[in-house]
Amino acid sequence: MPFDVAKAKAYVQSIDLTGTPRSILGMSAATDTGAIFDKAKDQAQVVGSGVFSFQQGVDAQVREAISDSALLAQLLANKQVKFESHPERWFRIYGEVLGNVGWTVQDQGWSDYTADGTQVEVNEKILDLLTVVLGVAPTALAVITATLKALKGMAADSPWITIFSREVQRANVARFQIGLVNTDKDADVFVNLIACILSARTAINQVLFFKWNEAHASFKADSQKVSIDRGAVTDLGPAVRTKIRAYQADYLSSIKDV
Repeated sequence: MPFDVAKAKAYVQSIDLTGTPRSILGMSAATDTGAIFDKAKDQAQVVGSGVFSFQQGVDAQVREAISDSALLAQLLANKQVKFESHPERWFRIYGEVLGNVGWTVQDQGWSDYTADGTQVEVNEKILDLLTVVLGVAPTALAVITATLKALKGMAADSPWITIFSREVQRANVARFQIGLVNTDKDADVFVNLIACILSARTAINQVLFFKWNEAHASFKADSQKVSIDRGAVTDLGPAVRTKIRAYQADYLSSIKDV
């Protein structure tokens, strides 16, 4: 069935984000760097509790539309669910919003990796999972690896870390998304998406570099390859951007070349 753009626009317009926190960052993350989305570059951006890497070849307009729609999904999920109480329900709503704006999301179900290793950091497990999703794609893996390395090297008070940490962690529970956006030989767009939930007995810090087994924490993830209806997300782009415009400075980081 063809994607109904008119219905999707009506859906976006019907979303009520009243009450969503604003002016909570203290500065605009856009001041961090002057980079803009560029099809010729590998780039990355923090979108609330998500880190999205964009591989060379993905159109700038598509990058912006994916970033904006991911933020819209997060803001609505935040409003409807306290993720620290119901993290899987939070992700279900997040996925429903994305499905309504042109993402073909197929929930693969959660896998429990709690028993895996004793020295493994979360970011290392994410790379393992993406390797399975991507297959033999060393260039794509290099992009997400560079993104995670850049995050590790950032100062704790940088806008990137400030946004991500604020949205990801609630005491002893954390949930976040890692996405790699790329194209295939036919120029179709895909998001290789890893959704993660950490639950610990004590507070979780530096979630991407957290060794869950050492901390006696549980770690679950849902990995999937999501196809993007390029026409739908770009047609919906203005409507989605209008809906999330007031929240960009507090939930979207600057764009970083990686």
